[in-house]
Amino acid sequence: MSEITKELRLPAVYLPLGSMEINGIKLRKFQEELFYALDNANKILIEAPTGSGKTFSILVLLAKLIMQDSIRPVVGIYPSRVLVYDQMQSIVKTIEKMGFRKVNEYRYEGKLTISYNQGQLQKDLSLLIIPLTSETKKDVFSVFEETTTRDYKIVLTVPEYPYMYITHLGLMSNFGQIIEAVYNRKLDEVKKKKSIILNIFNKFTKYFNGYYFIDEFHLYNGISRSSLFTLIQMMDDFNETSPRKPKFVFSSATPIEGIEYDKIIRAETSDNGSKIRKYTRLIFHLILSRENPQMAIANYVSKIKVDNRRKIGIIADRVYYIALICKKIKGAVVWGLNKGYGLCEKVNDLRSQNLIVGNNAISFGIDIPDLDIGYIHAHDAETAIQRIGRFGRHGDGEAEVNIFIKGGMWLPNNKIISFYEYIDLIRKMYKRRVEDKLDQLQFSKERASVLFDAYKLMKLISRSYLDIVGFTPSQHKPLKIRPSEEDYFKVFAYRPGGLRGKWCNGGEDDLFTLIRNFEYDTNNQCFKETPVKQNPEVYMRRIIEKGFYTFDEFYNITKASTLINGKPLPLKKIKGLEDSYIIVLDNKDMKNLWGDYYPDMARTVASYASAFIACGEKSFNIDDRECKVVERFLLFI
Repeated sequence: MSEITKELRLPAVYLPLGSMEINGIKLRKFQEELFYALDNANKILIEAPTGSGKTFSILVLLAKLIMQDSIRPVVGIYPSRVLVYDQMQSIVKTIEKMGFRKVNEYRYEGKLTISYNQGQLQKDLSLLIIPLTSETKKDVFSVFEETTTRDYKIVLTVPEYPYMYITHLGLMSNFGQIIEAVYNRKLDEVKKKKSIILNIFNKFTKYFNGYYFIDEFHLYNGISRSSLFTLIQMMDDFNETSPRKPKFVFSSATPIEGIEYDKIIRAETSDNGSKIRKYTRLIFHLILSRENPQMAIANYVSKIKVDNRRKIGIIADRVYYIALICKKIKGAVVWGLNKGYGLCEKVNDLRSQNLIVGNNAISFGIDIPDLDIGYIHAHDAETAIQRIGRFGRHGDGEAEVNIFIKGGMWLPNNKIISFYEYIDLIRKMYKRRVEDKLDQLQFSKERASVLFDAYKLMKLISRSYLDIVGFTPSQHKPLKIRPSEEDYFKVFAYRPGGLRGKWCNGGEDDLFTLIRNFEYDTNNQCFKETPVKQNPEVYMRRIIEKGFYTFDEFYNITKASTLINGKPLPLKKIKGLEDSYIIVLDNKDMKNLWGDYYPDMARTVASYASAFIACGEKSFNIDDRECKVVERFLLFI
C-alpha cells in the first residue's frame, strides 16, 4: 500500500450549560432552550454536534409532559433497530443514575425532580421504556397492553413501526382489508368492521399520539423519510381540534430540509462548560495506490494491538470488508446481520467490549462514549463527520482517529485547528451526501396517500358511520397486487425491501445484504459464510417497460439473470425473490430523480437498497460483470 499520512489536532470541545436541572443533572443550554420552546413551538429542529447529548432531549420531553400534567407517550424514532436498542440501554443507564429503580425489564419507578427558573417540581413516576421493532419479543406487547392511566411511556421505534405494531395485535389482515378498500375505493365491506377498526385506531392513537423525538434525521433515506412524514401528517390531523398539539423534535448533526420548523435551536460550542469531545488527533491516510481505502483498513488493522485501557472502533461500509477484518482480529461486530462472523461476536452490551467492528450501525449513533481509537472510511462529508464524532467523547486524555481516504488532495500537517475549521475541512475533502430521493417516486407518493386515506377512513368510522358519507379516497393508478390482504399491507405499510435470505448453517438475514456479500449455494438455495465482494447487475433477454410487477410477471417477460459467484444465474433461482413485487424505473425516471449522472447514483442506491440496476443482454459485459449502459432500476418490495 502506497500512502501519505497527515496529522491534524483538534482541541477539546465544550458546550455551555444552562441553569435548569433534572434530578441533579444540569442541562446544557440548548437542552434548556428546548424545554421552554416546547411551550409554543410544535416542530423544532436541534442542530448540534455528534456527542452533544441530543438523546438526553427525550427526557426533556418527558419532563415537559410531566409539567403539563399529561400522560401522553414520548415516542423516539430512530433510523435503525440497532439504534433503538442502543438508545434504550442509554436511557436506562441515565435514569438509573437519576435514582430510578428497576421493577422488571421494561418498568422503572422513581422520583423525577425538575428544578427550573420558577421553582421545583417533584413527581413519583411509574415509567415504561418500550422498544418496538421487528425483533421485539412477544412479552413486550403484553406489557404494552397492560399499561394504566398512571404509567408514563417512552416508546422507541423506527419510522414504519407504528404501522407494523398492528401485526403484533394479530390485525394485519384487518388493516390490509382497510388498505385494500381505500386503494380500490370500495368501502362497503369495511363499514361492517367497526369494532375491529375501533380497536386498531384506539391502540394506534393511545401508544403513538404524543411528543416525538426524531433522532439522526439527516441519516434517513427517502423511503424512511416518506414513512415519517406520513406519520406526522396523521398525528397533526388527529390533533387538529385539540388544544394540545403533538410536538416533533428533530435532531441532526448537520442542516436538513423538508420540514417547516417553528423553532431552530443551534448548540454553539464554547471555551468552557460541559465537555463533549476530548483533545483528538486526526490522522489522514491518503491512499495513493489503486487499493480501495476499505481494503487498506482491513490490511492495516490486522497489525493493531488491543489495549485494554483504550477502546478501539473500526468503521467500514461494506459487510464484505467487515467480514475480512473479522477473519483477522477478535472483537464485537455491529452490523445489520443477526449473527457474528469469524473472530467477531455479536453481543448485546457493547460497553464491555474493547474492540468493536461495524458499519452504519455505529455511525447512526451507537452510544459507546469511551471509544478512543478509531479507524474509519466514509464516502461523503456527513458520514465522515458522523463517524469521527463517535470517538473521544468521554473522559480526559486524548483520542486518535485514523481516516482512510483516496489521496490527491492537499492537507496541512501537524497543525491545531478549531472545531469549525475541522468541519469546513471535511466538507472540502469529501463530496456532500446525495439524497436517494426514493420518496419522490410516484409509488412512494401513492403509498403515502393510501396510508393517510386508510387512517382518515378509520378516524371517520370510529366517530360515526354517517361521517363516511361523502368520503372518497384518492384515485390511484391501478397496481397488479395479488388478492391478499397481507400483500396489500406489505406493499403499502412496509418500506421496500424486507426480503429474507437463508444461511446454509441456519437462520436468515436481509436478502440483498447476503447477495452483495456472501457466496450463494445454488443447489441448496442458501448463503455460505464465505465473503464475496459483488454488486450484482441484472441483464434481461427482453427489456421491460417501466411499471409495477409481481416477480413472476417480471421474470416471465425478461428471463432476467445476474452473475452470482462469478457465474450466470437466473433470478428465479435466488430463493427469497419469488413472492416479491418490483418497481421498474426507466432512464427517464432515473434522470428525473438523479439528473444526468443517474447511472452512478443508480449504482450507489443499488449498493445498499433492495435493488438491482439492469440492462439488456447485449449491453451486459460478462467479463467486467456490469452493464455498459444502465437501462433500468429495479426496486424490490
